[in-house]
Amino acid sequence: MLICVDVGNSNIVVGVFNDQNQLLPPFRLETKVLRTEDEYGIRFLENLQFLNVKASDITGAIIASVVPTVDANLEKTFLKYFQIKPLFIAPGVKSGIKITIDNPKQLGADLLVGAVGATSKYGYPCLVVDMGTAITLMVVNERKEIIGGIIYPGIYTAYNGLIRSTSLLESTKIGVPSHVIGKDTVSSIQSGMIFGTAGAIQGMIDKVFEEQGKMKVVITGGTASYIYPYLKNVIYDEHLLMDGLRIVYEKNRSKD
Repeated sequence: MLICVDVGNSNIVVGVFNDQNQLLPPFRLETKVLRTEDEYGIRFLENLQFLNVKASDITGAIIASVVPTVDANLEKTFLKYFQIKPLFIAPGVKSGIKITIDNPKQLGADLLVGAVGATSKYGYPCLVVDMGTAITLMVVNERKEIIGGIIYPGIYTAYNGLIRSTSLLESTKIGVPSHVIGKDTVSSIQSGMIFGTAGAIQGMIDKVFEEQGKMKVVITGGTASYIYPYLKNVIYDEHLLMDGLRIVYEKNRSKD
């Protein structure tokens, strides 16, 4: 079995593919820089036990990380608890995608993996929208090249300062209000979170289309499920990065 790890600024998403390449229900851990390899190991084993997966069942591991400070302990975790050395998404790893931005080393591992998943599953050109701590829109052209993108604050990031500064708003959680016009503070904030974010993303998609022509739009990420119903002609893929990681792992395991 293959274990895939997507390390984001807020959460670590872990998925396991069985021997039939079927993804078991992924689990999440909060990203904590100071967590030791033993703490990671225990948390991984507890969640795998819930999935009826033993440590000895895991034969491969791949990690996409945008938090370099946790990478060393994650590597130690897999060496100690699974006796395998994980493959990290890094320069030199085969992906099948050409990166043509000015400084390819600046491209986040998650963005590359998302592009791999989207082009493999849905073709190209395409626009990959990943909604996490930041909202990223990454363009892959008809030559399967990442040519650049857009970075925009994620929903929680954008509202963090507002919610913290007003005690009444601390209880506001993301959710879809019944109307665009809120009748109270909470529903008004939620309207901004959902409809304001959707409007911003749709506007950016339209601007990309003006510059690059129309293309498929694939959306993923932790808050994407709230937003995609309010966007035009997008493909929602909850597990896009897990599939991308599996595809990259297979490319690099090949002897070709």
